Amino acid sequence: MDKAQGQEPMRILYVNGGLMHRNGTEAFMMNYYRHFDRSRLQIDFVVHGDGEGEYDEEIRLLGGEIFHVPVKSRHPFAYAPALRRIFARGYSVVHTHTDAMGAWILKIAKECGVPVRIAHSHNTSHATKNPLKYALNEYARKNIAKYATHCFACSQKAGEWLFGEHPFTVIRNAIDLKKFSFRPSVREEVRAELGLNASDFVIGHVGRFALQKNHVFLLEAFRAYAAEDKRAKLLLVGDGELQGEIRERAAGYGLSDRVLFLGVRADMDRLYNAMDVFVLPSLFEGLPVVGLEAQANGLEAFFSENVSRETGIAQEGVRFLPLKTEAWVQALRGVSSVRRDNAPALRAAGYDIETESARLQDFYLQAKTAGRSEAENII
Repeated sequence: MDKAQGQEPMRILYVNGGLMHRNGTEAFMMNYYRHFDRSRLQIDFVVHGDGEGEYDEEIRLLGGEIFHVPVKSRHPFAYAPALRRIFARGYSVVHTHTDAMGAWILKIAKECGVPVRIAHSHNTSHATKNPLKYALNEYARKNIAKYATHCFACSQKAGEWLFGEHPFTVIRNAIDLKKFSFRPSVREEVRAELGLNASDFVIGHVGRFALQKNHVFLLEAFRAYAAEDKRAKLLLVGDGELQGEIRERAAGYGLSDRVLFLGVRADMDRLYNAMDVFVLPSLFEGLPVVGLEAQANGLEAFFSENVSRETGIAQEGVRFLPLKTEAWVQALRGVSSVRRDNAPALRAAGYDIETESARLQDFYLQAKTAGRSEAENII
């Protein structure tokens, strides 16, 4: 709907599994949100837990509202009533970004009469090793299609994991290609800011310090490579519960002066310029936004074999490696200093946010009134 005609924009409700911090799933939501026509479409957010998210200020500036609900496992009796109060505000579309646990959210949304209920898979595995939590997640995964009217996924692999044989649509983790293009002058600026020399060989990683991102293996591989290349430095961008352990390991290996912990950053478009190669040895992933950003910057990018092959858009400079130290050391030995122009390939593959945000916006605006089968044909 158009404000120019005296009407308020249609409001969509996004549901996130935690607070709106600078992680991959949250980056997906924000990339699209920034590029929607907010005179026609506005996004509100449900977040789990208390506290301020790193994106909260921007969300409010863009016109969105943020609703806090308790974590279900800690407050099981308060959880459903909290969601019902939010759904009662009259949303036509609820879009969950909580992988399998979206089943319970969409079940409540269905009971509240929300007509369009979207489950979105951003991963290829449950993010827990706890047997009880894993069993609960698996039960939810097997039931999620009962409550969703539409199933989305960041990749083919992510969709097959969460939805099995149920039909789903791939919504690409599109990015602003211009923003992440390589800039030589910024490379010099950032290296100076970080105390890096022009001759340093900089290996970059972006991801929260959690089991999924496999920092222990990354540090082992860097330790082996750094023993033969005294120029090597490792940039670790992110925060998380395992950061203290990784810091201790780096110190124990005598690498404290060669591993830089940069914390959560809002200027990733600048930081990629300082790197010579990007690495992501994850134990599982859907389709990582950071992998696309690194390719947009023209970097060589090394992923573990657990990362979806759909991530490898660039014709050259992308490799999928087994989680064996020597494989990563050998790959690092062969890194080229040449930056590649990967923007045409990323654009052709559908990862330009300008185009993809328009497609998703059209879906939302039409899905409210369209029949289910008709709405599925919009994307």
